Amino acid sequence: MPESYSKTEAMSASQVETSLEDCVAAPGSQMYDRRGRLLIPQPMDDANDPLNWSTTRKVTIIITVAAWIFLGTFNMIIIGSAFFQITAEFHNDFTLTTYLVGGPLLSYGVSSLFWVAAGNRFGVRLCFFLSSVVAGCFSIWSAKATTFGQLVAARTLASIAFASPETLGPQVAADVFFLKDRAKCIAFISAMQASGFAIGPLAGGFIVRDLGWRWTEWVMTILAFSIAVVIFCIFPETQYTSDLNHAVKRRSLTQEFKFTRVSGGGRAKVHRFTVAFLYPFRYLRHPVVVLVTVYFSLYLLVTSYILTTQSISYATVYKFSDGATALTFFAPLLGVLAAMTYCSFQDMYLARAAKSSTYQPEQRLPFLIISCVAGIAGTILFGTCTERQCHWFVPLIGTFGNMFGFVCANSLTFAYLIDVYLARGDATLVVVNGFKNVAAFGISYAIIPWNGNAGYAVPFGVLAAIIGVAHMLMAVLWWKGKAIRAWTAGKYDDAKETHHGEAF
Repeated sequence: MPESYSKTEAMSASQVETSLEDCVAAPGSQMYDRRGRLLIPQPMDDANDPLNWSTTRKVTIIITVAAWIFLGTFNMIIIGSAFFQITAEFHNDFTLTTYLVGGPLLSYGVSSLFWVAAGNRFGVRLCFFLSSVVAGCFSIWSAKATTFGQLVAARTLASIAFASPETLGPQVAADVFFLKDRAKCIAFISAMQASGFAIGPLAGGFIVRDLGWRWTEWVMTILAFSIAVVIFCIFPETQYTSDLNHAVKRRSLTQEFKFTRVSGGGRAKVHRFTVAFLYPFRYLRHPVVVLVTVYFSLYLLVTSYILTTQSISYATVYKFSDGATALTFFAPLLGVLAAMTYCSFQDMYLARAAKSSTYQPEQRLPFLIISCVAGIAGTILFGTCTERQCHWFVPLIGTFGNMFGFVCANSLTFAYLIDVYLARGDATLVVVNGFKNVAAFGISYAIIPWNGNAGYAVPFGVLAAIIGVAHMLMAVLWWKGKAIRAWTAGKYDDAKETHHGEAF
C-alpha cells in the first residue's frame, strides 16, 4: 500500500467490503491485524481488491478452486482400475493401456502454459468457466469412445481443460489471501489435488465393478458441468491490478457475474496474449525456479510410479478384487490428511515470523526434512514388502509415507515460489508444472517393464534414492537461497521484487 495512505484511511470499514475488520490502526502507514501481525501484502483502498473481500467470500473462492483442481487429478487416474477391462475390450497390449494415464498426465502439465497466459490476459473466471465446459464435452466423447485411440485422445484433451486451476489456483490464493493465510490455503489446494490421485482409484474401482468403465467418464462429465455452474454463480474474478484513480467503495451485483479481465474491470495483467504466453520461459534462467522444478519433478515421478504400481500390484501380487484394490487407496488419502495437518503447524510458525518482520521465503524449506524422511522410508517399504509379499497392510504404510511427503513438497515449494515472485508467481509455476509432468509422463511407460524384469525392491530402492537427491537440491536452496535470489535480481529485471496489484 502506498505510503500516502494512512492506516486509518485504509482500514475504514465504511469504505470497503472487507475482511479487515480484524485489523487495527497504529502509527505509521502499514496495517496489522488484531494479533499484531503485519499484513503482507498491504491491501489497496479499493473494494475490488480481493484482499479486502469478506472472509466468507474468500473461503468460498478457495473451496471452489480446491474442488475444481481435485477433478483434474481425479479424472487422470479414475480409470486406472479398469486397465484389465479396457485391454480385453479393445484387444490392445496391456503396456499401451498405460497411455490412458500417461497421455493425460503430460497434457495436464504442458497446458499450464496456455492457461496462465489466457488467465492473465482474459481473466481467471472466464478461463475456469470455459475450461470446465470443455472438460465436460470431452468426457462425453471418452464415455462414448469406440476405439482405444479415441479413448486416449479424448482423455488427453479433457485433461488439458481440467488443468486450468493447477497453476492459476495457487495464484488465486496469493491474490486473495494475506501471507499469514497463504500457506494454509495453498496447502489445502495441494491436498485436494493430491486427494484426486488417492480418491480416483478408490472411487473408480467401485464404479468399474458395479457400472463398467464407461461410467467413470460419465461421472467426470457430470462433475465437470456441475463445477461450471458453481464457477459461474459464485466465483468472482480474482486477478487485480491497482488503479487508485478508479477505486470504488462498493461492488455492484452486476460486477459479480461479469467476465472481466481483472476484478473491477481495470487493465489486464498483461497487454497481449503472446506476451503472456512467452513470458514464463524467461524464468528458465532463474536458479530458484530451476531447482524447485527439478525437485518437484523428481518427487512427482516417484509418486506417480508408486500409485500406478499400487493399482496393479494388489491385483497381481495379492490377488485382490477390483473393489478391494480400490480400498487400498485409503492409505495415500490418509497421507494427504496428515500432510494438511503438518502444513497447518508450519503456517503457524511462519505467521509468528511475519509478526516480527523478519520473514524470509527460505524459512519454509526446513519443513521439507520430514517429507524427505517419510518419502524415502515409504518408497523403500512399499517396494521391499511387495516383493517379499508381506502382509498386504505393510506396503500401504509405504504409500501413506510417500503421499504425505509429496503433499508437503507440493504445498511448501508452491508457497515458496509465490513468496519469492508474488505477482508473477503463476508464471514460475508454469515452468514447474510443465516440466514436472513431462518427467512423470516419461516414467509411466517404464512401470510395467521395470517391475516385471527387476521385481519391486530394486526399482523402488532407486526411486527412494531419487527422493534423497531431490532434497539435496532444496538443502542448497535453503543454505544459499537468499544469495541466489539477490544475484538473480541483480542480473534479471523480472527477478526483482514484485508487489500486489502490479501488471507486467
